[in-house]
Amino acid sequence: MPFPRFLFGALCTLSISTWASAAPIRSCLSNPADSIESTVVQLIEEVKVEATRTNRSIANVPTRTEVLTDEIDEAASMEPSQIAHLITHSTGIQVQTTSATSNGAVVRIQGLNGRYTQMLKDGFPLYGGFSGSLDVMQIPPLDLRQVEYIKGSASTLYGGGAIGGLINLLTKKPTNEQLLHLNRSTIGAQDVNLFLSRREGKWGYTTLISRHVHSPYDADGDSFSDVPSVRKWAINPKLFFYPNERTEFWVGAQFQLEDRVGGDLSMLQGEAPTTAHFYVDSQNSQRVSTQALWRKTLTSGASITAKNALNQFDRELRIRPAFGLQDLHFAGRQRNSYTELNYAQASDQASLNVGVNLVTDQFEEFPLLSTPHVRNQQSQTLGSYVNHLVDLGSAWSLESGLRIDYAQAESAVSASNGEWFVLPRFNALYRASRHFTYRLGGGFGYRMPTLFNEEAEPLGYAGIAAIDFANLRAERSYGGNFDIKYVLPLPEGSGLLTLNQMFFYNLIDHAIQLVPTTDSTWSYGQSGSVIHSRGFETQLKLTVHAFTWFVGYTYTDAFTEDGSVKQAATLTPKHSIKGDLLYVVDGTWRIGWDYEYKSAQVLSSNWVTPELFSTGIIVERTFGPLVIFLNAENFTDVRQTRFGSLVSAPYQTPQYTEIWAPLDGYFFNAGLKYRF
Repeated sequence: MPFPRFLFGALCTLSISTWASAAPIRSCLSNPADSIESTVVQLIEEVKVEATRTNRSIANVPTRTEVLTDEIDEAASMEPSQIAHLITHSTGIQVQTTSATSNGAVVRIQGLNGRYTQMLKDGFPLYGGFSGSLDVMQIPPLDLRQVEYIKGSASTLYGGGAIGGLINLLTKKPTNEQLLHLNRSTIGAQDVNLFLSRREGKWGYTTLISRHVHSPYDADGDSFSDVPSVRKWAINPKLFFYPNERTEFWVGAQFQLEDRVGGDLSMLQGEAPTTAHFYVDSQNSQRVSTQALWRKTLTSGASITAKNALNQFDRELRIRPAFGLQDLHFAGRQRNSYTELNYAQASDQASLNVGVNLVTDQFEEFPLLSTPHVRNQQSQTLGSYVNHLVDLGSAWSLESGLRIDYAQAESAVSASNGEWFVLPRFNALYRASRHFTYRLGGGFGYRMPTLFNEEAEPLGYAGIAAIDFANLRAERSYGGNFDIKYVLPLPEGSGLLTLNQMFFYNLIDHAIQLVPTTDSTWSYGQSGSVIHSRGFETQLKLTVHAFTWFVGYTYTDAFTEDGSVKQAATLTPKHSIKGDLLYVVDGTWRIGWDYEYKSAQVLSSNWVTPELFSTGIIVERTFGPLVIFLNAENFTDVRQTRFGSLVSAPYQTPQYTEIWAPLDGYFFNAGLKYRF
């Protein structure tokens, strides 16, 4: 369904003539007669941002940060087994499906590939690498309290990998909350989730137990699954200890087991392969990780924090591309660790953050009969950083930072000589008046070469050569953004209008690409190509009594430049619109309508896709501790198979098909949430 084109003119005019707030933060007022201005301002002031390391509210941080809080509960009703729907609530962010049968996906920010987005959980960078295309599909949202976005280069804060930006998932603190969540969908999904939280004196705990089952679903009747069969368990316990008012200690763990199988439905039913029915994509994974944090507040008000995380991720891929051919079989184990020591000192006018950290990453490929060579790789990165924020009167706040990293890496082919990275960043906040706020910022970033990019996923990593660290340099980035925020209280406390206009530009030098070789294999190479991503985001949010309307427009011009040759980025719509309309009567009703528009996208074959418009509705009714919800997702039934088959060469399977539209089409899911 084409989107009404007249809205483009209105939104483009809006982007030039008006200025908006940052992330949409919904307020659920218990009394619509309350002053919405004071309520919303109070909510914004209370939201503390942890990703920037400043421990300030979102309104007083020079780094442009977006935060989701109330949206987490709504998104959990839509997709209780994963965070894919949740993190797309912000403009300029796209969850890109990397496989038509396993439904793996990556997060793209401002038109850049998924490998340039860094994901954190409670400030620990444990995701990516071999687990990269499964991360957003495997993280349940029910134990999250806050999601933070920093768009643009953020490597100064947490090290390499955050070229496009970072997403920090913050889990809940121990309270006295117990939640049972049940969900079932019309396309075969079943979820049972239990969240337990308690605080008794100096001790506390939180635990999330999640079970997700999904039957294979064929939306278009072509005998290939559009949604794979999934069996997943996840258990996330955390134990907290507060020996006194100045000391905090917690330790957490994550245990996860998943089996994911897609392909020809006859293969999923256990039938023997034939010349007509043979294709299967099977993925098994296990994750075990631990996190620990100790924080001591000194008598001076400063604090010392030590934290450590260990992660082990095992994964096995098996793809049968054609009858009679050997399966593409790839398996391995990734181990990584993160250790940090931090000193922070803050006052009403300034804050200082100094720290050192060590990041290790080791991948061991399991030797299989179909593997021509072993592609082990490992890296160690030692870094130090300083971040300083100061208020210059009531109008100006300046934030500056510097990170120095030293990284070494090696594979079965070669080892690097070690690379130094000097990563400055600078951000400024100017409060021009009660209504207008300006932010300007930018910084440097980098990303080390790795075997695990989304281009390699459809190949099952078959025929891909090991990384040659002696001849591949790290990708380096330079980026900046500028935004203007405008806040307008409506007459007589009836509501609040916020507008935000943000411009961004990112440049990635020494871009690494997967290129074919003469013997029908693949290798990662580096030429003089440069990746550019530029554009702007326009956000509007209007709250009137119990209604909240949000709309965001993003213009993205992303392309690769190699000499005089300029090639548009694939799977990147130039124009996108997303938003929602929410009606809330606290303790009774919550009704939401969301919508998304994407303009045409260019595929690697240079074919231009049609534009897309999808929409959905969610309704929640509260009866004391019981919440019953019904969600109609994509009820316009927009899916890629309405525009063409997923079957593609060379084997007439969906294996190499690029995904640019939803695969599952419309569906309904319903369930309940019971707090006890």
